[in-house]
Amino acid sequence: MAETSATILIPDISGFTEFVTKTELSHSTFAINLLIDSIVNAVGDDYEISEIEGDAVLMIKKDPLPTKKEIYDICIKIFNAFHFQRKWMEQYTICPCGACQALDKLTLKFIVHHGPLAEIKVGRFLKHSGSDMIVAHRLLKNSINNNEYLLFSEKLLNKVTDDNEVVEQEWVCAFEQYDSIGKVDYRFKLLNDARKHVPEPPSPADFYLDDNIEFVELPIAANYMFVYMTLMNVPDRASWLHGLEKVEQDTPNAFIGSLHLCIFENYQAVVSPLRMRLSNDSVTYLESCRINELKLFLANEFIIKKATENTCTFAYRYMNAGETPMSEETKKLLSERLTIMAERLKEHCEKNSE
Repeated sequence: MAETSATILIPDISGFTEFVTKTELSHSTFAINLLIDSIVNAVGDDYEISEIEGDAVLMIKKDPLPTKKEIYDICIKIFNAFHFQRKWMEQYTICPCGACQALDKLTLKFIVHHGPLAEIKVGRFLKHSGSDMIVAHRLLKNSINNNEYLLFSEKLLNKVTDDNEVVEQEWVCAFEQYDSIGKVDYRFKLLNDARKHVPEPPSPADFYLDDNIEFVELPIAANYMFVYMTLMNVPDRASWLHGLEKVEQDTPNAFIGSLHLCIFENYQAVVSPLRMRLSNDSVTYLESCRINELKLFLANEFIIKKATENTCTFAYRYMNAGETPMSEETKKLLSERLTIMAERLKEHCEKNSE
């Protein structure tokens, strides 16, 4: 069993347990995976990714020791990448479920420690262990009354040799008393101000057409949110939309700007969500639809309004997003196809709403 001396860095997502257990599991898992990816991509090759621990990433950097400033800078880089990704998902989601609407409640904290680690190789996997690894994980449970901070153990700070400027201002000295370990001294810095300076992702284009095409309405005997969740799940439309053979896309979920190739028998349509507006009792959803075979570029708009807990109205219309006018024949064809889509949605939702 080999032993090495290393810096231990653990970025930990706070609010993860409640986020997963109290909201839709598949959506929360997808969101957490994207956020974990942002953390891993931000650190690059500076640290070895030892393990993904659900809500945290265990990172190892073997000696020589980085400086305080280098550790601080990599933590802020990870912090910015995490919250940039979180903000992006907030802005580009088209899903009103609890998981997708609770992203702003997720936070990030950092535990940084140093010490000797044992390396155990099991098959092709290398696992790190030792008393200092235990200390680092115990420090995740502490008395800091905040969910976003940097925590440097005193053992780490005593080993680095650069000046103390990084840990002199706005850092608080504290300690924890752990069973079987004893007293562990550390210093921490809150990241409230750092969060205010996270770069903003580009806003999605506010796509809107001033079109005089009127909405067509039909009643659906199903909860309005269930109807919308069925509609916005573009990858799953082949399960209920007659004539749609399959949907191909690069991502398993739909969001503003995602591209979904809907393959019908005689043509293909590239569908992309454009906008979602949520109120207390209605959802407005807009998506583009490009059909190259018919030289059409459309914007399909849907409004689902709550009537009762188990009934709603479904309004739909198409708008010409292309540069050339449509013929009356084309307009008639589009109206027929959109009506068929609405009727199939109604049939599917009323059959499966319970």
